Amino acid sequence: MAKEKKKKKKNMEDTFRKRSETLRDFYSAQADSLSENEKSSLTPILNSLKEKGSRYKKTEEIATGGEKKIIKAHDRMLDREIALAFSVRAKNDLDQEQFLREARVTANLTHPNIMPVYNIGVDEENHPFFSMELVRGDSLKTIIEKLKEGDEEYKQNYPLEVLLNIFIKICNAIAYAHSRHVLHLDIKPDNIRVGTFGEVFVCDWGLARVLNDGVSTEIDEVPLDADTLNDMTLSGMVKGTPGFMAPEQTEMNSVKTYQTDIYSLGSLLYMLLTYERPVQGKSANEMIENTKKGQIISPRKLQPEWRISYSLVAVCMKALSLNPEKRYKSVLSLRKEIDRYLSGYPTHAERPSFIIRLTFLVKRHNQITFVVLFSLLLLAAINGRNLVTISQEKADAVMAIKRAEENFALYVKEQKLSKALGKNLEQAVLYTVKTRDFINAPSMIHVLETGLRENVDTLHQKNLLEQKGVLHFVLQEFAAASECFDKAGDLHRAERLKILSKKYAKIKTSDKAQLSDQQLAYLIHEAKQKDKMTLFYLYYHHMRRRPLSASSKEYLPLSFAILDKMNNKHFFEKKQFNRLKKVNGGYELDLSRTPYSIYSLNIAGLYRKNILQPLHLKKLNISYSRFKNSDELKGLNLETLMMYGVNVKNKRRFLQRLFAMHTSWVGLTEKYYPKQMLEELKNIMIVDEK
Repeated sequence: MAKEKKKKKKNMEDTFRKRSETLRDFYSAQADSLSENEKSSLTPILNSLKEKGSRYKKTEEIATGGEKKIIKAHDRMLDREIALAFSVRAKNDLDQEQFLREARVTANLTHPNIMPVYNIGVDEENHPFFSMELVRGDSLKTIIEKLKEGDEEYKQNYPLEVLLNIFIKICNAIAYAHSRHVLHLDIKPDNIRVGTFGEVFVCDWGLARVLNDGVSTEIDEVPLDADTLNDMTLSGMVKGTPGFMAPEQTEMNSVKTYQTDIYSLGSLLYMLLTYERPVQGKSANEMIENTKKGQIISPRKLQPEWRISYSLVAVCMKALSLNPEKRYKSVLSLRKEIDRYLSGYPTHAERPSFIIRLTFLVKRHNQITFVVLFSLLLLAAINGRNLVTISQEKADAVMAIKRAEENFALYVKEQKLSKALGKNLEQAVLYTVKTRDFINAPSMIHVLETGLRENVDTLHQKNLLEQKGVLHFVLQEFAAASECFDKAGDLHRAERLKILSKKYAKIKTSDKAQLSDQQLAYLIHEAKQKDKMTLFYLYYHHMRRRPLSASSKEYLPLSFAILDKMNNKHFFEKKQFNRLKKVNGGYELDLSRTPYSIYSLNIAGLYRKNILQPLHLKKLNISYSRFKNSDELKGLNLETLMMYGVNVKNKRRFLQRLFAMHTSWVGLTEKYYPKQMLEELKNIMIVDEK
């Protein structure tokens, strides 16, 4: 049996060997018989490298800046899409040399978060270029702009935690560059690329400087040649981007250090927290002057509604210190602060108290904290229930003794109340008719309906019906209002309201529905000035039911109609409705040269509302209008206020109002305001004087 198995195995091996030899001979014969073209088709990659001609095929221009233009191209040798950078300003050999220095510096900085340079050279037209990775995505500038505009997709994709992780990657890139003794000197959102799949690249090293400080590098790499790579022709000039450049960059021939880049990183962090630059100004020169003075508003003051963490604010302001020695000693120290915050620890820059440390501890261990608190609450609830049970038993005993006495006293009280009911009802109805306070209109309608069911004389019934009709009117129940007015007969005070009720009962067939903002605007415009208090109540109840998401442009006619009635003016016209324009984050309204001085509706001290508030204004122009009282701006949150030719009454109150609105730009007429007040304004915002 064993011999048969051994013989069978040997036969199988012989068969397999013969088949292999046959196949090998077959393919050898095929290869020998191939033509030159057929052989060439087997080595396409090798052939492409042997081909002569341009390596790159330009397809489209991606972007153009002040220094470079970036062109999308196809790399024939690697068979992939890449980006080619060409200098915009390289008109002579020195300009071309500077452009190539940037490429050489970037190529020597090999880091996952620094844009890789693949090749450097001169094209057919003798223009220098360098090729680099084509990153599909956005610049950090675009991301911040979209977040500032409130773009929902970007808000979901880039919450603060994601932005801080992007910032950490940027810090890693700059820390590596510093380890090679290279300063970037132009860190800003425009120079950061964020890829579709989370890639983060620091780009544009055109202003980079290699420090020749004689200190060995922290990593085992060949030191960079400062004499070759530094731009000696511009060494005495101010270079950088206003708003991001450090104070020492604004001075010619000043010494730049690692802290110079740390300041720019602080500016970048400031923008991630607020979507605004830390240093503001109407021009580049003004921004440079403000940078020298260290005029930076704390992120929490700039965006108070956002409740930005004190820990992050402290880190940001330390990095932005006017004195370089007070900034972080290294980029790694700055990055570790952000790591601490994301890990649930307070930052060192905040100098946290015991309470702050305890708060962060609770956040880090929120599940354990919840279990402990729940257990304590449960224990307290059990003890409390036992105490309540004991107290209830004692109370039941006392109540049993008193119950008989109280039953008799209750019987006597009910007898007296039934006798007084008719008189009290009459007084309640009389109060409803006289006060004309329609804040609680539904309840007052119920009181009047009760009064109408009683036997009242004809004159009282007429008054009650007329008053009930007005109440239905302010609730936009026009069919019910029209019915009451018809039953009342001849009207003394509500004749115009009766006409409007009939008209708008046809427009709005159901009393449960509500007029649109524009329909209500035309109703208020048609009403008489003598009915303005009724119209104010009509507006009040309309705004109570109006959706918060309703359109600002739809509301504009209503705001003009109610402003007319408040100011006793006739300014309501269709041509005025183009005074509202969309801007970033809200709207801009032009009320210049309008007859309005009152913007706030005040009803009997119970309700106060700024009529302009639902417009979600960021900019307001009230120049050369009749505006006098700054309290009329209460309720608004304006970034820009133009008020040329306007002289407010209480100057100090006006200054407080501007600060409360978080206004960052105000235009006014200089002669109306004291110099001291103007100086105070300039410390907190941009002031344009005429």
